[in-house]
Amino acid sequence: MKKIWLVFRHEYTRRVKTRGFIFAVLSMPLLVILSMGMAVASVSLQTSKLPAGYVDQSGVLANAQIEPESGFTIGRVDLLPYTQIETGQEALAGEQIQALFVIPPDYLQNGEVIIYANDPPGENATARMRDFLESSLVAGETSLVKNRIREGSNFTVRSLDGSRQAGMRDWFVVLFPFLTGLVFIVVINISGGYLLQSIVDEKENRTMEVIITSISPEQLMVGKILGNLCVGLTQLLIWLIFAAIGLAGMQAIYHFSPTPAISAGQIGILAGIIIPGFILIAALMTLVGVSVTDMREAQQVSLMFTLPMVAPYWFAGAVLQHPENILTAILSIFPLTAVVTMPLRLSIASVPLWQVLLAAVLMWGSAIGAMVLAARAFRVGMLQYTRRIPFKKLFKDDSHE
Repeated sequence: MKKIWLVFRHEYTRRVKTRGFIFAVLSMPLLVILSMGMAVASVSLQTSKLPAGYVDQSGVLANAQIEPESGFTIGRVDLLPYTQIETGQEALAGEQIQALFVIPPDYLQNGEVIIYANDPPGENATARMRDFLESSLVAGETSLVKNRIREGSNFTVRSLDGSRQAGMRDWFVVLFPFLTGLVFIVVINISGGYLLQSIVDEKENRTMEVIITSISPEQLMVGKILGNLCVGLTQLLIWLIFAAIGLAGMQAIYHFSPTPAISAGQIGILAGIIIPGFILIAALMTLVGVSVTDMREAQQVSLMFTLPMVAPYWFAGAVLQHPENILTAILSIFPLTAVVTMPLRLSIASVPLWQVLLAAVLMWGSAIGAMVLAARAFRVGMLQYTRRIPFKKLFKDDSHE
């Protein structure tokens, strides 16, 4: 166990201190900062600091009080009342206000509002006036009714047998496993690339011949896989933290409703599939790294394992529209595609328990089987640095000879 720990620590610390890893980790916060900056700039371009005026000919705003806006929180705009349209137009011509809102006498019948402006008014002014009108119309209602009118209704479509349901506000529940799968593919390719490079380099420069004099091939393999696995998980964790910060920032800027909570069961199933998925791909990468003779060949062969992980995105429409058909079921059970498909199915439909359990068993079984094959390949090919290892040789009892 101590030797595995030494290999693990060496692999982990060596990778996290490289410029490539630091750049890859910092790419997410830089992307978050850039996205938030673009969002702020976009909002700023649509706002004006000038106040807006209004003329109420309908009497709707006679006794109303201006409440804090519930829309954009950047560029608060004051609303100035005018008794005559001509007075407001003079203020607009003198650039004292950015727009003049006129509420006609028949506003309650048709909801029409006339806007006088030299240039299109800022979104902050329009949103401010909209909130003012809405708060005035429900001024006599309770806070519960006010909030319900402002937030609207959440329509949930549910199938007759109860196997599928989707709500208008469930977008994040569907988007979460979708994005998690993408992040998984990116991270596993990065950490798998590290693992491939490490094995091929040590095999080519014959460092492995020295290492195995003090450690068994199995211990070396486990230490390398766990080390690079934790490198990928570290990167994933840091990215998720910055993504959460970015989401909170965007929510503060656009002031949209909080995202729906992800259930503990969904997170548990996601972890139960992603963790063996990491182990499976890492073991397969190890198998490839030991079996081939150079890095270019290793990268070509490894595509056989990484391309199937992208397949669920090719059939995303079918998965979302028909989560119960045979194609979706196969994609959610097959180990290399289950990481993306199963969490996505669970977010929109009720998946039979036997399929969830079968997917988990196959994932863990494949991960363990890949580890066994990788260990055998490690033992067979660790000293054959100039020879390619035939795959069938891994299943022979005399493979160590």
